[in-house]
Amino acid sequence: MKQTKMSKQFSAGLLIVMAFALILTQTAVGSILLSSPWWVYFVLAGIVLSGYLSMKYAREERKMEEEWIEQEGNVYMERLVAEREKRGKEKS
Repeated sequence: MKQTKMSKQFSAGLLIVMAFALILTQTAVGSILLSSPWWVYFVLAGIVLSGYLSMKYAREERKMEEEWIEQEGNVYMERLVAEREKRGKEKS
């Protein structure tokens, strides 16, 4: 399972690199990109990295919230069961 995920990530990365190389060599965009200052690439990389980390941590936080909600729901259900048992014993 982990091997297939890793190979999918590798193939996606390779596809991105090949697309980038195609854009640089076959279009006028390549000459514009190559004439840009070097620090522009760091800014763009920072923007992309920031977006990726934002999505990653939002997904993790959503997962943690779902687990917390599930735990609280279980606590509530246990209280309901205990209350039903208590009422059942009082009626009997």
